Amino acid sequence: MTTVAAFDFDGTLLRGDCLLLFHRLLKGRARVVMDWIRLLPALLAWKSGYRSTAWFKQHYLRTIIAGSNDQRRWQVLEDELPKLLLQRLHPEAVSRLRWHSQQAHRLVIVSASPRDLIRAVARELQAELIATETSSLDSGPPDSRLQLSSANCKGAEKVRRLEAWLGQPLVEVELHAYGDSKGDRELLQAATHPHWRQFTGEIRAYPPDRRIPRGWIAMLGLGLLSLALSGLGRLEPEARQLLLQALQRLPAFLPAIYGMLAMAYLGRYWRWRLLLGAEGIGRWSLEDARGWFSGFALTATPGKLGELSRVADLHQHLGYPRPPLLHAFVAERLCDLIAVGLWLVLLLPSTVVTWIVAQSSWTTLAAVLTVMTILLGLGRWCRQRWRQHLPSGALARACLPAAAVSLGIWGGESVILWLLVQALSPIHAIALDTAVRTYLLSGTAGMLSSLPGGIGVNEGTATLLLTQAGLPAALAFTIAVLRRLCTVWSITLLAIWVRLLQKD
Repeated sequence: MTTVAAFDFDGTLLRGDCLLLFHRLLKGRARVVMDWIRLLPALLAWKSGYRSTAWFKQHYLRTIIAGSNDQRRWQVLEDELPKLLLQRLHPEAVSRLRWHSQQAHRLVIVSASPRDLIRAVARELQAELIATETSSLDSGPPDSRLQLSSANCKGAEKVRRLEAWLGQPLVEVELHAYGDSKGDRELLQAATHPHWRQFTGEIRAYPPDRRIPRGWIAMLGLGLLSLALSGLGRLEPEARQLLLQALQRLPAFLPAIYGMLAMAYLGRYWRWRLLLGAEGIGRWSLEDARGWFSGFALTATPGKLGELSRVADLHQHLGYPRPPLLHAFVAERLCDLIAVGLWLVLLLPSTVVTWIVAQSSWTTLAAVLTVMTILLGLGRWCRQRWRQHLPSGALARACLPAAAVSLGIWGGESVILWLLVQALSPIHAIALDTAVRTYLLSGTAGMLSSLPGGIGVNEGTATLLLTQAGLPAALAFTIAVLRRLCTVWSITLLAIWVRLLQKD
């Protein structure tokens, strides 16, 4: 029986996406940004299901080559792109491909990417190539007439093309299939030896689809909207009128609100790079930022455990080692804890001093000595038992500047709450320190609850604190909910979108 080893390319053999890399090499970063702005309507049409992946790919290819000449495209396709792709191949994937070659198995790359982008790499790896066929990208038709000359080689099309290439059904061959996304599902399901996101001899099937159907998501959204409208309808006419007038003022403040949010998450990425950079891992790049940011897609999980997906994703797609990634993740949480503690001490000094004075001096001294003894003993035990798993000294030293960045992040995000109060109820304007205190205390209550995203607890605490600051209850609740929509839920939706772009 013939043995075949079929490898997906983007995300499996390659760290990243060759189409995005081709775009960057051909146009440069500044023009790439402008191209994506122009692509937004097409991207939304594709993601909403109105247009197919093949349609969007053709549209994207036309956008990429628009305004470039034949000579420049030829240079990128024949020289610059192959060099970059070869540098970005997963070492484990290449090692596994070489193993199959030594076993005299037939090697083939089965990719949805255009043939012109990866043919040189396939030759270098001594593998045959099945890919999406297009008009020639390095010369030929005007941009607007560039066409896909085959079906998009994705999903069931991968199986059909592979069977046509072999000249026999896949059930008659011994197939090792390697893939990393839902576009490889049918190929992995048809394989004798599926290898989902791993390059060992272990068989790992494509995981079952656990996504919530879009219909259920739509029904949930409509249900929440109905509840909101129902609550609005039960308000007194005067209160309802005031609230509607307040909401009409909100759009003028949205640029400032989302500007602050963007600065806060840029600060978070800076902190991430400070911590990983101390370990000599990775660098500032669009791909690194996408991998980091996509982890926020699962922020709304109990205890934020979903963010740990970043460890697996960055290890899988960028080749970063797992232990330093986990250490950096823990260091981020520690920096957040330090920042919140410092802000509360700064904003609630009288409360802290009163509590300390209220304690007996002997009781306080005994408590401090007990805590120090426990911490020292725990530290010594950890060093002895898990020495090889502890973070490096460089990472520990990086926690100091990272904590300073965290202080700015939490302070900056607190301004969003202050802006919302200014937008919706300027006559009830609160001081900036009150906004910071409310943000920190409600956020801490939400985190301690361990509920997904702290939902309910965070909003309830913020409503209570804003009411105590003099805002009407209905307005306080609206601001608390809007603040969450503008921050954590906006980021979660954007991260889900980024994750979908990575997987498709």
